[in-house]
Amino acid sequence: MQANLHQLIAKRIQSANSLIITAGAGMGVDSGLPDFRGKEGFWKNYIPFRDKFSFTECANPRFLEDHPNLFWGFYGHRLHLYRNTQPHKGFEILKSWSQNKKSFVLTSNVDGHFQKAGFNEQIIYEVHGSIHHMQCTSCKRIYSADGYNIIYDVSTFEAKDPLPNCKNCVNVVVRPNILMFGDYSFMSDRVEEQEDRYMQFQNDLTSQDKIVVLEFGAGESVATIRMMGEQLLQKYKHITFVRINPRDYNSPFGWRQQQNTDDKAFYALKQGALEAITQIQQYML
Repeated sequence: MQANLHQLIAKRIQSANSLIITAGAGMGVDSGLPDFRGKEGFWKNYIPFRDKFSFTECANPRFLEDHPNLFWGFYGHRLHLYRNTQPHKGFEILKSWSQNKKSFVLTSNVDGHFQKAGFNEQIIYEVHGSIHHMQCTSCKRIYSADGYNIIYDVSTFEAKDPLPNCKNCVNVVVRPNILMFGDYSFMSDRVEEQEDRYMQFQNDLTSQDKIVVLEFGAGESVATIRMMGEQLLQKYKHITFVRINPRDYNSPFGWRQQQNTDDKAFYALKQGALEAITQIQQYML
């Protein structure tokens, strides 16, 4: 049955003239990136924080105020990791599928791996921001994180002084331009520009467009990406929605596969991103 699904999905992709890729943390797992699933998932990657801090506590602007060196140890490590990890082969395959189609990428990941894999910056919407950009709450500017190299102790994940300062202000510590938990200081200008381009992309779609949405590794705990994809399933007439997730693969609206039609369909693959992409690729002409 699974093999037949891969073949069916491949045909849907080939016959579509629009491809929308939506990706959560599970998309990066095959590249070797952590997804921080639950306390154990977080502590597995940040052992010194065990029984002291949770992921939601560390990914919080208040953590910068209370523990600036630990905050930048945590984010400095992630910046280093994302810079030095190569996107898995599936990104390249997805890029080839999107050629000569109306396409867009929605992702809650802050790793910048779609850009790194060669996707056009103009068709990417990073809904939670990017670790590759800094923001200064003093001068209200967002700029590239290029040139910042945070040194941290790998045994404690505590960043060494000096912490990253604003390029424009004197002695003002910056933070990543990432939407965190309990975050009222996130500067959304860059993300809003991406959102505007995405909304224009949607406006340019017509009732005759045949759309495929491929969702990868979008969890239920922070369900932003799942909801954005499901909104598309409701909105468009000719649309195929494919949920690729080894765990959270439930169908929206309680749909069953036998209710699918030629115009609108939902399929679930209980797989990781790279495995599913590779197996679909075998049926692409």
